[in-house]
Amino acid sequence: MKHSTVIALVFSGLLAATSISSFAGPDRGHEGHGPAAGFHMKAKGLDLTEAQKDQIKTLMEQHRASMPKRDELKPEMEQLKALVQADTFDEAAVRALLESRQKDKLDHEVARAKLQFEINKVLTVEQKAKLAERQQKWQEKAKARAEAKS
Repeated sequence: MKHSTVIALVFSGLLAATSISSFAGPDRGHEGHGPAAGFHMKAKGLDLTEAQKDQIKTLMEQHRASMPKRDELKPEMEQLKALVQADTFDEAAVRALLESRQKDKLDHEVARAKLQFEINKVLTVEQKAKLAERQQKWQEKAKARAEAKS
């Protein structure tokens, strides 16, 4: 296997681990990480009632508790590092490890979508409309930024 392929595999593995671990950890919330951060910023101006805030907080805490912690992801990183530093390259082992990580990432994204669905059920029709409008504006800005970089 070519050296560049090995580097690409390692890089993609590290990228997957980073994206998974960016949402893991007990301290995640509206401080700028994870799904709570996005919703916290979007929730401003929605005029949520205290009951809605409590419901959403409970949903986020349940979601956070179900996500793997960073320490739980470290063995996979160590495994990948050991496989890359071995005397011979075990493609099957690397592939199995990366496929497992992709499954974990998929599971995380499904859980995140479920959280967003559950939060959406808490909102009134007017709040949903306001949130949808904000999301549309955010997407337009993101698209403009992407086009500006091109």
